[in-house]
Amino acid sequence: MQDSIRLRLKIPLPGTLAFFVMLITALAFILGQGRAELVLTLLGAIFLIVLVYSFLSVLVLGLLYRKKSASLAMTIIPDKVNIGDDAQVLVKSLLPGNIRFRTIPMVNIRCELCIETKDRRVIRYYADLNDDEAGRICIKERGVYLGERDRLIIFDAIGFFRFYLPLRQSAGPRLFALPNPADEARVLQMKTGGAMHRNEARQIKTDELIDHRPYYPGDDPRRINWKLYSHSPLGELVIRKEDSESPPHSRTIILIDTEVDPSLYSVDEGRRAVDLLCESVLSAALELSASGFYVCIGYTGSKTIYGLEEGKAFEASDLASCLARPAAVFLTEALPLPPEDRPVLVFAIPGRNPEERTLASFCTKRGRAGTEIVFLYRADSYNAIALEDAARLCTASYNKRNGVFAEKAGILREDKNEA
Repeated sequence: MQDSIRLRLKIPLPGTLAFFVMLITALAFILGQGRAELVLTLLGAIFLIVLVYSFLSVLVLGLLYRKKSASLAMTIIPDKVNIGDDAQVLVKSLLPGNIRFRTIPMVNIRCELCIETKDRRVIRYYADLNDDEAGRICIKERGVYLGERDRLIIFDAIGFFRFYLPLRQSAGPRLFALPNPADEARVLQMKTGGAMHRNEARQIKTDELIDHRPYYPGDDPRRINWKLYSHSPLGELVIRKEDSESPPHSRTIILIDTEVDPSLYSVDEGRRAVDLLCESVLSAALELSASGFYVCIGYTGSKTIYGLEEGKAFEASDLASCLARPAAVFLTEALPLPPEDRPVLVFAIPGRNPEERTLASFCTKRGRAGTEIVFLYRADSYNAIALEDAARLCTASYNKRNGVFAEKAGILREDKNEA
């Protein structure tokens, strides 16, 4: 709100230091005139000259470059970056020629990039327009970053006044900060039979005569076709040539419940808890994909389940892009409902009131359809005992439901980017 007000104003805005210097200037003039102190009057005049120069110089450059700033846009390359890697920030202009801005003494010009996720993770970057090298930023936190608040800032070197001009805004996501697979992979022991993977080939039985061969000693006698033996004039034993059927590709639906219990997590802790879910889901999804599964991803608040309608399996980059989207939510939002005939695997954050969660409503709507829930928490957290108790409570509560298999898992997570 404050940023939008600043962009609408067409005059330089004073900062805290400017108000302080204005007060000193006024006191210097009042005391200098009242006591006939030439030094105080001179001090007030110097401060006034500096203030006026700062205001006018910032105002003149702001009015001069108002139209030119409308042609500028800030771009992040690449727009998909793994956590811990760097991205480049480029300032481009739609107008021909260079984008250098002339300045006057004691006045600076910068472009500000401001993007944020749904759960309020913010990235800010300031680019010098007169620097030929592209800026680099290290991406430290997962998420899909949006932003329509890029602006040109003209300010004096002392910090008295600032003039804000909006830059060209690009709609849609600006940056996908992709999670890395969890160091401690989640071992999947799925109990919901429809999602089990068959590695070995299955034999197909047939009664066609051309699919038979003579019986040889050592063959399985259960494969002898006694019906053909009884009708054979020579009394020869034959067995079926059983053909192999290639293992099937099953669609596995993984949902991520990002509802955070505010009594257990702060805002920042809630974000990190969702990061833990996404990293664990990515490890599980890559493991399943390598085994021949088609993995579909959904999360709290999503309107669809990604990959459910596609005719091919996700690539690893597609999975990571999907897992950049989930955000910590403290308000009630629902999980997307998959088809009733397909079991799902849910990764969730434990909470103290399991029956009051939207996850409980989700399980009720699914009825007896297979649902496996894994409640994940950080085993090395400062409140790990409370989290384990909450996970145990959730596990016991959901295991009472028909068709639901719940378990808890404490994960050790090394935060490489916290430093």
